[in-house]
Amino acid sequence: MTMTESPPQGAAEANDGAANAAKGLYLWLSTSDNKVIARIWLTTASLLMAAGLALGVAVSAERLDPDNVGIFGGVNAYFQMWGLYRFGMVLLVAIPLLLGLAIAVVPGQVGSREIAFPRAALAAAWGYVLGAGIVVAAVLAGGGWGAIDGVTTGEADAMALTLTGTGLVMLSIIIGSICVLTTVISLRTPGMNLMRVPLFAWSMLVAATVWVLTLPVAIANIVVIYVDLRGGPLVFGEPEGSTMIYDQLAWLFEQPQIYSIAIPALGVFGSVVPVVAKGRQVSHPAMMALLGLAGVLSVGGWSQPILDGDHRDLLVYVAFGLAAVLPALAYLGGNAATLKAGEAPVGVPPMHLVGALGAGLLFLAATAAGAARVVDPFDLIGTTADTGVMNLALAAALLGGVTGLFFWSPVVWGRLLPSGSMTLVALLLLGGGLLVGLSDVVAGFADAPDVMLAEEGGQLIDVMVLVSLAGAALMALGGLGLLSSLVGAVRNETSAVTDPWGGQTLEWTTSEVWEANKVTSEAPLLDLARLSSEGDDGGEA
Repeated sequence: MTMTESPPQGAAEANDGAANAAKGLYLWLSTSDNKVIARIWLTTASLLMAAGLALGVAVSAERLDPDNVGIFGGVNAYFQMWGLYRFGMVLLVAIPLLLGLAIAVVPGQVGSREIAFPRAALAAAWGYVLGAGIVVAAVLAGGGWGAIDGVTTGEADAMALTLTGTGLVMLSIIIGSICVLTTVISLRTPGMNLMRVPLFAWSMLVAATVWVLTLPVAIANIVVIYVDLRGGPLVFGEPEGSTMIYDQLAWLFEQPQIYSIAIPALGVFGSVVPVVAKGRQVSHPAMMALLGLAGVLSVGGWSQPILDGDHRDLLVYVAFGLAAVLPALAYLGGNAATLKAGEAPVGVPPMHLVGALGAGLLFLAATAAGAARVVDPFDLIGTTADTGVMNLALAAALLGGVTGLFFWSPVVWGRLLPSGSMTLVALLLLGGGLLVGLSDVVAGFADAPDVMLAEEGGQLIDVMVLVSLAGAALMALGGLGLLSSLVGAVRNETSAVTDPWGGQTLEWTTSEVWEANKVTSEAPLLDLARLSSEGDDGGEA
């Protein structure tokens, strides 16, 4: 005789929980949903952002007493963490944050049901997670991107592993960028030509093109460095016991290349402003042209001094540095004109406008500092002004990405992030970014070296180090505020209103709407709303 009985309730619940966990894991590993894929990028980038900004506080604090180097326990350890902050915040945080936002939002903006090559996008997301984990673990094991006091065999192995993880992250960014590029170029809904693409999607087209063109150059740098590190036929000499490894990749964090990470933040700026203003973007084609020009002026790799002498004193390098201010200033002016021409009443700036406008101002500050850096009489190259330009562009990218996360939270997460947190996080990132970036630029005028401060830097440098530390602390608080908001949103099971802000582009509506109405401008939902208000029952939007 066979007997069957129901398992105890606790066991049944445990089995259900295990099944749901397995189902959830399978979803994350096999999904083709662009929003689920995007959450892999965004969740990882947000966690690393909080950790990276905290590391920035420690690096800034170490500069208070460069003779002691007591926080990290040695010059080599300081250099490893100094490098981790740069590589981490640019390659592991800023670009993935904006790329993840694009994977979630851009398909909807151009009227596509999915992202191009969804399996490749998923593979890129997990490649990024794996590569980031390898980089962090390798640096903590004594690796990094070079050394100052010489390295042991174990540290050399950890450096090789660091390079492997860095290359994997770059390859993942390239693949993810190709998916976004193809979506914008090939999967647009009928009626949406390239001149009607929303500004965020267009900015990602521009930035992703720069990344696809330039990051392979960095991967080639890594291959050469790896051969040198492993004792092959030396190209640039023995990299151990020097900054030779970092020097071959430093162009990623200097102008013009560093500007490319903030171009999508300008797209967020241009997407938020018309919604806040309740009006159409003034001269949409001109704004697209300005973003394109900013992209052209952010192409790096060609100016590497390690390859064929220092090109940074050539006219073309100076021209790139000076010209980068023009699209930044004009783009800011165009958005100001949109606000002025809009229908929204003048008053306290809405929460999203604080972040969007702050990102635009930080990008303008970065290009202005970069213009001063290339002016020969100032002699700022090789000083902390290099870091200042990087930090200003980085802060612009982070603030733009965070603003986009809050603005598009109903699209990305299906939940609203708290508005009070948005304002606080935006102000912390804006204020902290300005303090960190501008203080380093000012210290550069006093000839403060970029890697380690001189033993006797002078009173001005000491004051600027304190200002930089305060700015780093503010940015770290902003990172924790973002993380807290995301955790709160995940725990909140209440779904958000589909379009709480009165959006103008297709990601705020369903596919049935954009498939039933032909797109005739860059703001199809604005057109549809105005036709409805006029009592027009026609089918075009």
